[in-house]
Amino acid sequence: MQTEHQEKVDRQVCANCGGTIKWNIAKQRLECSACRTPYIAETTVQRVEEHDFEGYVQREGQRVSFPDTVIIVCGTCGAQIAVDEHCTATVCPMCGSTQLLESRQEAGVPPDGVIPFRVDRETAQQNFAKWVKSRWFAPNRLKQAYQAGKLQGIYLPFWTFDAQVTSTYWGQGGNTHTVRDSKGNTRTEIHWRPVSGTVGGFYDDLQVCATMNSASQVVEKVLPYNTCDNTLPFSPSYLSGFLAEHYAIPATQAVDTAKEQVRTDQINQAESDILSRGFSHARVSNINIEYHKITYKHVLLPAWSSAFAYNGKQYMYIINGESGKVGGQRPYSVPKIVAAVAAAAAVITAAVILLTGAAAPPALQAEENAQPQAIVIQEDSPWTAWEDNL
Repeated sequence: MQTEHQEKVDRQVCANCGGTIKWNIAKQRLECSACRTPYIAETTVQRVEEHDFEGYVQREGQRVSFPDTVIIVCGTCGAQIAVDEHCTATVCPMCGSTQLLESRQEAGVPPDGVIPFRVDRETAQQNFAKWVKSRWFAPNRLKQAYQAGKLQGIYLPFWTFDAQVTSTYWGQGGNTHTVRDSKGNTRTEIHWRPVSGTVGGFYDDLQVCATMNSASQVVEKVLPYNTCDNTLPFSPSYLSGFLAEHYAIPATQAVDTAKEQVRTDQINQAESDILSRGFSHARVSNINIEYHKITYKHVLLPAWSSAFAYNGKQYMYIINGESGKVGGQRPYSVPKIVAAVAAAAAVITAAVILLTGAAAPPALQAEENAQPQAIVIQEDSPWTAWEDNL
């Protein structure tokens, strides 16, 4: 609620003392970083708007995404970062490169909404520390990386899509039967019958990250964001003191990813529909999805990001600025893996020796004591099972 001391942000400069107006994460409000005078964001719309997807191409060519900001381009990964006059960037938050060059803005869809930061830098550091310590085979250098405190606050570009769909499917429903042959042997068979039907539904805010491919793989690990409830109408005021990435994937390309999400869910619904008809097995051989209407919006979502080098390669990690969830790339320490394998092999060997020794008759134990035998154990590689548990 606006108080008598709150004013609308005209520029990112406090009218009282000339300080910089920034988003206070702890108080969840805009205020002067010097005198703490509260402000409310100046927005062009009263609510976050959904746009008809059919008009996207025309809208993209009409305006620039971040007016009154400077765009810098990373010479290594190609990320385009919007920087205001109160925020400087010396390294790329996407890859850690220092090859940053200023560039001019090109046409693009401006943000419709934003989720302001809810997790501060200190909490993000603590969450990353816990995440690192839980990585069994992480090198010590990775475990020391979070102590450097080089997290950068950045707003990542996303497209969200709404869609109303109806799907017609064709498939089979099956039930298991026991069959006995002439010799009395039994076996189980699935008897399939053709089935068809219709399913559908409404999808609200399917989230597709519009950042560079290398970063999007990490971003997927920290989803989801609560864009349905926490997205506010966009204002440049929320970006003060933070970086913001220009989208690298247009909505015309991102919509295909959203449709894949819809397709996967519709197939699951079709299989459930088949099972509801009394079958114990279901499979869908073909599905035709009809989209009645698709709408979209461009939103900026908060993240703490950093990158570090290890053995000549760059690795990045991201902390969700709304929920605090951590995701990242990380190398494996070969010495730690070798030590773990050696320890596991030693334990298995000792266990086999104890078991075989306990089970052997006294005479055989005496013979083994007189002539020790080498025990050779051949084990399958444990890497896959261990990695699945990381």
